[in-house]
Amino acid sequence: MKNYKILLDSAAADFYETLARRTGTTPEKLMASTLFNFAGELSVKAVLENMRREN
Repeated sequence: MKNYKILLDSAAADFYETLARRTGTTPEKLMASTLFNFAGELSVKAVLENMRREN
């Protein structure tokens, strides 16, 4: 597994920290899950756009 360091503005950091506390997880796991889900959505969108172009 790779490790990345990102910078967040204070409002975003506060959001993820608060949400993580309320859901019983860590901000890192919450952000990783959010990014993974977003990547999945982008992949589906790309596949659908590619299928439309082929038709």
